[in-house]
Amino acid sequence: MSRLAGAVIAFCAGAVAVAGQSNVPVRSLHAGHFTTFRVELRIRSEVDGQKTTTIGAKTYVQPVSQWVEQKISWLAEQHVISVGGDGIAEMEEMLEKFSSSETSSGDDAETRKLLEAMAEAIQPWKVVRTLRYRESPSGQITGVGVEGAPPLDEAAPRILTAWLLRALRPTAALPAHPLVASRPWQEARSVQFEEWANTAGSETGEWLGDTGALRVGGEPALQLHVIQEISGGVAAGSEKPKEGSARARFHAESLSTLALNDLRLLAAARSALREIVWTLGPVEGLPHPPQFRGRLLAEVRIQVCDETPCPHPAGAGSGDHR
Repeated sequence: MSRLAGAVIAFCAGAVAVAGQSNVPVRSLHAGHFTTFRVELRIRSEVDGQKTTTIGAKTYVQPVSQWVEQKISWLAEQHVISVGGDGIAEMEEMLEKFSSSETSSGDDAETRKLLEAMAEAIQPWKVVRTLRYRESPSGQITGVGVEGAPPLDEAAPRILTAWLLRALRPTAALPAHPLVASRPWQEARSVQFEEWANTAGSETGEWLGDTGALRVGGEPALQLHVIQEISGGVAAGSEKPKEGSARARFHAESLSTLALNDLRLLAAARSALREIVWTLGPVEGLPHPPQFRGRLLAEVRIQVCDETPCPHPAGAGSGDHR
């Protein structure tokens, strides 16, 4: 795993283990346990900006918006190979039965080119593969390589790519906060990137509702809601404009439904946004400098399939089936 991926995963996991803190939740991992999940991923790339047109002595601004989107789904079969004396488990996860579809904001040549480029980049990833990694009782994952997530057209720092390696795994990072419902927490997080300056980060979270009041398939469950934020200025790299300035923002949100007895994942809805806003140099005739915004979004849905077979997701094309 890259240094950046490790830093982002550590940020997203938060301070999961705190020595001496009582009632910190941990997951029970048992060798031989086998679970099947349906995983759905939506990747969307957006560009919004302003196009200037000069007619006579006046300059006009025309809004421009373009997006392309790829949806992928697959089955993830997770197997606990072994559990050590420290509670850390050796995990195996097989990805298979892929399907996919693509959509875009228009059918012009430029948009089609962007959509084809996204599809071509992701296509080689949609093959049967087996991942091996380690998971701690607190849900921290180590050892996942780049093959654990489809490639994204993302400039450095590849923060969304690193987040995706963790978000696609069918488990949940457990916070160092007791299982007390409706008691939110907020903590500052320190993250540094070579390309972003003056970064600030935070995490907020909450155990939702009355513990055990929720039931999934007749089983008592609870939900964990976590939000992470990072922001800063673009100081270097390909996203720094020659004139003007750029601001960067990363926002991630996760809602995990967990079995009450052992905190295994039953379902999850996760999303993340990486956004860059460029403010260009002043243009004669315009009251404000033009702005462009680039957004890369990822949305993940995970559903356990052990009791009830997961349905084929609506709207997915025939894509690849293996």
